[in-house]
Amino acid sequence: MTEPALLATVIAHRGASGHAPENTLAAISLAHDGGATCVELDASISRDNIPFIHHDNNLDRCTNGSGFLCEQDAAALDKLVADAGMSDFAGEPLPRLSAAIALLSKLQMGLNLEIKPSPGLEEPTALAICEVVRDSWPSDLPLVLSSFSQASLAVARDALPGAARALIVGAVPADWRHQTQLLQCRNLHTAATQLDENQAKEITDAGLGLYCFTVNEVDEARKLLSFGVNGVFSDFPAKLIRELSIVS
Repeated sequence: MTEPALLATVIAHRGASGHAPENTLAAISLAHDGGATCVELDASISRDNIPFIHHDNNLDRCTNGSGFLCEQDAAALDKLVADAGMSDFAGEPLPRLSAAIALLSKLQMGLNLEIKPSPGLEEPTALAICEVVRDSWPSDLPLVLSSFSQASLAVARDALPGAARALIVGAVPADWRHQTQLLQCRNLHTAATQLDENQAKEITDAGLGLYCFTVNEVDEARKLLSFGVNGVFSDFPAKLIRELSIVS
């Protein structure tokens, strides 16, 4: 039977992204200050195959750069500001995955790392991320590699078989058992608004960890946890941790 890869009841979605620029070192630190023990971050690669923490294929929404991240070298990306126009965080850099791992290691926080390949870069993105994780992730901290991309998860399965994996979906597909077994995933991560109690029970009864995104209201979190969901991703982790009286 599959063993779930447990993270935390409340996972800081892109860091404490409700109050800080998403996917930045500042957002990680703020999540930690608010009591979070685990964060979710997104990673994709530069033109020269260096993983950076960033959600979108293009740079325009969250940085002062423009165009596709995958079309710029790491040296150029290192010069970008990722403060998303938030004055309290002016000058916050676009972080490399290696910098995020160094901070998480210092703060002793777990990580759900979403592999976010640009179209056509599923294999090199997964390989580059697995290489950094293999070289630098502390073995005593929780780690899950997740993705919507089955191709990237297959590469991660073969390149870093010891790392736990999670398939990300919106609505739970009819063939979720087959997909998770094929990719040897220990978790299924699904949209909170598209999960019902019967599905939750089937998934957890199968031995999979079950986590839901993106949950910012306490009542919704309570409902999902009552279904047997292992945890939720939230932009406002401190609020949920406080209101749910979670003790880390």
